[in-house]
Amino acid sequence: MAQQLADTSIVIVEDDVLISQSLVDYFGSRNQVHTFNAAELALEALPQLGKVDIFIIDYRLPGMNGIEFFKQLRSTHAQSKFICISGEMSLELAQDAHQLGFDALILKPFDFTILEKNILNLITA
Repeated sequence: MAQQLADTSIVIVEDDVLISQSLVDYFGSRNQVHTFNAAELALEALPQLGKVDIFIIDYRLPGMNGIEFFKQLRSTHAQSKFICISGEMSLELAQDAHQLGFDALILKPFDFTILEKNILNLITA
């Protein structure tokens, strides 16, 4: 049996309720999962959450986009891993995500087992 993700603190910032709930359903039983539908809400809550292992951040968010959110977090959460998810792939987004230091960029819709494998690779590297 493949290794499964467990006991990991995951913050999901995704404005699509179906995707957000699907991620909670998939990861929530074995991990500590917090979801936010806007970057600004996540920023307000982060001081109370403690250590975050993985951030899963949608590129297109209302208000502050995923790239701007990431820029604000990178220095304060240097030990965390960051995954950008997007429903639209462009060369510009791929270059921005790579240059800024996202650990992974995943196109929606995604296979949850592939996402989990990516996360496992990031946190065990």
